[in-house]
Amino acid sequence: MKILGSVRFKLLFISLLVVFAITTLIVWSDIEDTKARLINVQKEKAVLLSDIIKQSIMILMLENKWKELQSQIEDFTRNNPELKEVRIFHPVSGRIIVSNEREDVGKKIYKKDWDRFIRQEHSPFVIKKDDNIFATRVTPIENRPECHRCHSPKEKIRGVLDVEVSLAVAQQSIKELTYRHFAGLVMGFVMISLIFMVGGERLINRPLRDLMGVMKKVETGDLSVRANDKGKDEFAYLSGVFNTMIEKLEATRKEIELCHMQQMEKTSKLASLGEIVSGIAHEIKNPLAGISCAVQVFHSELSEDDSRRPIITEVLNQVNRLDRIVKDLLSYAKPKPPMFAPSRLNDVMEKALFFVYPEAKKQNVIIDNQVGEDVPEILMDSDQMQQVFLNTIINAIHAMPNGGILTISALKKDGQEVQDEIKRPVQDEKFIAVNFHDTGKGISPEDLAYIFEPFFTKKTKGTGLGLSISRKIVQEHGGDIGVQSEVGKGSVFTVYLPIKKIG
Repeated sequence: MKILGSVRFKLLFISLLVVFAITTLIVWSDIEDTKARLINVQKEKAVLLSDIIKQSIMILMLENKWKELQSQIEDFTRNNPELKEVRIFHPVSGRIIVSNEREDVGKKIYKKDWDRFIRQEHSPFVIKKDDNIFATRVTPIENRPECHRCHSPKEKIRGVLDVEVSLAVAQQSIKELTYRHFAGLVMGFVMISLIFMVGGERLINRPLRDLMGVMKKVETGDLSVRANDKGKDEFAYLSGVFNTMIEKLEATRKEIELCHMQQMEKTSKLASLGEIVSGIAHEIKNPLAGISCAVQVFHSELSEDDSRRPIITEVLNQVNRLDRIVKDLLSYAKPKPPMFAPSRLNDVMEKALFFVYPEAKKQNVIIDNQVGEDVPEILMDSDQMQQVFLNTIINAIHAMPNGGILTISALKKDGQEVQDEIKRPVQDEKFIAVNFHDTGKGISPEDLAYIFEPFFTKKTKGTGLGLSISRKIVQEHGGDIGVQSEVGKGSVFTVYLPIKKIG
């Protein structure tokens, strides 16, 4: 079995995939949460520094030390490495008035910063400049009442403070955090994989491998092996069920072997009996023919009113009966091989019916032949099959001594249907099922199992070989004969003949 296609690999793969997906989701969520908290810290720092710087500017302005503003802003950025830019721009023109970078004085403030001021959004925000990320806050410097001594009260805002705090430290922390988390994820995943592999080997692979080993031994024909069914898990239950199946299979095999031995013994006896019967029949046939000729000559010389004539007639009848018995014995012991040729089932049936119509009329039996001309041609020995139909019809007529109806029909069936009905496998895919349904007295369940046995008969006349010979003929054609019967309601004999391709 290929590893990638095995159940244990699929189960391990799905389990690890689920674990990896859940763990990755947790790690990613933790990283994003930490990243958001670090950025919020920097935003809060931007707010804090912005408030401090704004307060310092207000103090300088109140003390009329505004000339020291530039140097103080530069001191702020020098003393705080994270504080990258501090600017004050005009609220109307947007021009930078003061900046820690002197070359920026006179330039227009960044558009995003200006837009935030226009929308009066004073909360900190994150901005990216030249691959660097900053937490920025734009804060207006109001013209408070204490400023009115130097500035006109008409101006509500004297300037706008723009403070930018670098997120480089936070970014580095985020990178280190991400690396540590994913390194831990990989290590954890490897450890979980090892645990799953070791646990899967002990809990799944080993019992499954042991069970498969037992199955392979059973497959080779060793029914003495047993799976380990100790435990309370599903494998123990499955092993117990498998052991039960092996025990039943072993018992069945013993029964089959016993039945086969009995059948072989029976076959051997029948073969020996056939040889004996064949020899005896040949020995009887010639003298019987001589006796028949002599009695016929003697019978022909008697006058019509001779009192010995009825006796001689009865002797002739018994001799003819013996002759028929000898012919049946020879036919059963050494049947001639069938000569297959395409034949129409309807034609063969009509020939068989031609010989039984007088007997049927005498028994007050109505024969309803429903076999139509639409039945396809079948490869068969028409003479032998005529004998099969003749024997079956005569048996049906004899089963209705007080009269009745014999319905003969034919229909197509597939091989699976035939297998289910005759309880044995067949080789062909299509069959013709010829049904002989009589309304006679039926066959008892006790007798039904023996009706195809040689010499079995419940009739005062006959050898008990008719059904045995018929079944052997049909089986040589690749088919079989089935029977269903109920006492008091009649019987249905079915002749199954394979439809083989002609040509």
